Amino acid sequence: MLMRLICLVLGFAFGSIPTGFVIARLHGVDLRSVGSGNIGSTNVLRNLGKKAGAMTLAGDILKALVPLLITGALFGGPEETRYLVTMYTGLGAVAGHDFSPWLHFKGGKGIATSGGVILYTDPRFFLVTFATVIGTAALTGYVSLGSLMAAVVYIIVHFVVIGQGKCFAFGSAVRTWAPQYKAEILIIAVLMAGMAIWRHKANIQRLLNGTENKLKLKK
Repeated sequence: MLMRLICLVLGFAFGSIPTGFVIARLHGVDLRSVGSGNIGSTNVLRNLGKKAGAMTLAGDILKALVPLLITGALFGGPEETRYLVTMYTGLGAVAGHDFSPWLHFKGGKGIATSGGVILYTDPRFFLVTFATVIGTAALTGYVSLGSLMAAVVYIIVHFVVIGQGKCFAFGSAVRTWAPQYKAEILIIAVLMAGMAIWRHKANIQRLLNGTENKLKLKK
């Protein structure tokens, strides 16, 4: 139980750093008062340009990768709890991003930070979810729809891989787990994807109403 708590707290501490907000402040902009008011990379891209958007995206991914590397080094030795460490740290990082105490427990939607968790889990899994976001956004113009589809893919992949008793593996970085943690891992996967979907509730309503903003890409 202590291991789980440490992973959650450490993940939350790093995840709570409001990357987009800080980058926008360096440009003299309060990101909460422009565009969608969200602190994520899409709103930064729309209002501050590609460089600031890319920096925000990278920072939000690193907010998950850094604590995952730390908790992996501390607790990732035993094979039976290796993926459990990843999931609790990742859950903390995404929750910290979504509910940052530095912004009065408000924040972003957790997609890029979730991407950092997936990248650490298995780069091949990351490519699948990344392709889902980019492909959907390119076809429809809606980044939010791509993010929602990626959340669905995240749940499906977990139920296929973990549900069949398999592990995420890439090279020597195998995310192993013991059978008694199967339900716990799947519950956390649903919670992480559920947070992403819930944080997009306004986007879902706008998509249904046909009023969602499209991302206009220049050639």
